[in-house]
Amino acid sequence: MPIYEFRCVKCGNIEEVLIISSSEQIELKCKQCGGDSFERIVSRTSHFVKPSSSEAPSLTTRSCSPGSSCSTITLPGHTR
Repeated sequence: MPIYEFRCVKCGNIEEVLIISSSEQIELKCKQCGGDSFERIVSRTSHFVKPSSSEAPSLTTRSCSPGSSCSTITLPGHTR
């Protein structure tokens, strides 16, 4: 069950949301300003896997929508 972080577009407040199911509908309201427009942010982590000298993270970039791109980082030792 992952915890995601979202930033309120209106005031910048960060909210954490625990996602129990991928089909779950979440309604976010900012606890600071009551705003309902959020952007997902990349969370910091305190857990990591140190790759061996032969392994390195890989970056894949793709087009998400006209004029913008998204990137995915694949970490060595990480399994889905």
